[in-house]
Amino acid sequence: MFAKPINLILVFIITIFNIVVLLLPFLVILIPFVDFQDHAVIISDTIYQKLKFLVYISAFLVSFFMLLYLVLDFLFGFSVKTSLKNCTRYEKLKDYDFLGSIFDQVRKKFNEKSAQLYVKNSDEINAYAVSSVNSKAIVLTRGLINHFLVECHDSKKFLYALRSIMGHEMSHLMNKDFLPTFLIIANQKATNFTSKLLRIIFNIVARVMSFVPHGGRISAYFMTDIYSITNYIITFFNRFIVYNIYEVLRKFISRSIEYRCDMQSSQAFGGNNMAFALSMFGESGYFTLFSTHPGTRRRMNRVQGVKAKDSAINPRFFDSIANYFSLMFLMIICLFFAKQATVDLMVREYVKNHEALHQKLSTLWNLFNKLF
Repeated sequence: MFAKPINLILVFIITIFNIVVLLLPFLVILIPFVDFQDHAVIISDTIYQKLKFLVYISAFLVSFFMLLYLVLDFLFGFSVKTSLKNCTRYEKLKDYDFLGSIFDQVRKKFNEKSAQLYVKNSDEINAYAVSSVNSKAIVLTRGLINHFLVECHDSKKFLYALRSIMGHEMSHLMNKDFLPTFLIIANQKATNFTSKLLRIIFNIVARVMSFVPHGGRISAYFMTDIYSITNYIITFFNRFIVYNIYEVLRKFISRSIEYRCDMQSSQAFGGNNMAFALSMFGESGYFTLFSTHPGTRRRMNRVQGVKAKDSAINPRFFDSIANYFSLMFLMIICLFFAKQATVDLMVREYVKNHEALHQKLSTLWNLFNKLF
């Protein structure tokens, strides 16, 4: 129940670190304007207000572009298309038609008749589920199918094991468990886009500084070097330390989701079949594209002996609430920073004085063309 909201909080923490990455080079440049007196930091009110505005507007831009990318991703399926690279519908593959009957059973049991089954051309033992408006997909790798084929000496057990794994992934699909990872992808895309905008602004400032007489060019070179060095160091720290810490925490949090998927697949097709399927992954289990898994033995113990239900398997109520809560929380964050950055006032000002602003923007654009 709480795994997705906690995942969202972790994504928000990553967002804060990303904003620090974006803004720290600008903060370093402000050091000459800061005084240190009696162990206290003194900065002029004008610079402080501009700095605060820069922080708020950056946070707003990142959260806004995250929302925008999520909506576009859900409508047009960018992440789904990326996830389905090297994947082929099982119907188009020779010798894989045996998957059809068991996948139909899974779709019927979970009321997901529009879901499609893909086989990925990979030796990795893996499975995952992704979705957008026009596409719902479950992916099994060739490596997983071949591994089960070798391990299972009974053809019926082989089919039951694959069906249980499909049921596990169908639970992911039905409960939209891929949302936290899509949030991370949206976070990265939004941060990269915002970073490019800020870099353009920085380059314009540096170019203007270079035309200032008596040391302007030296100051511009100094600003550029400080920006590049600081940005490289902080980006390295963020990518290789912060994201790794996030992955460790996500691994711990995602366990409850994996237990739920095991349980729903067991309720659909029997706990003993699910336990048998899990036993063929070894002690550490398998890792999907969108979630990490707890140890196999513990998962097997939880589902052993669970009886299959006659009724269809439906999404968990609290998981559905968690999905909406995650998106609403992101919208609230976006609106909060928009208010702090007075974006609403800027929009009203633009509507009132759009002609004057157009003239100013035209002047800036002409200056930009002359400089570059």
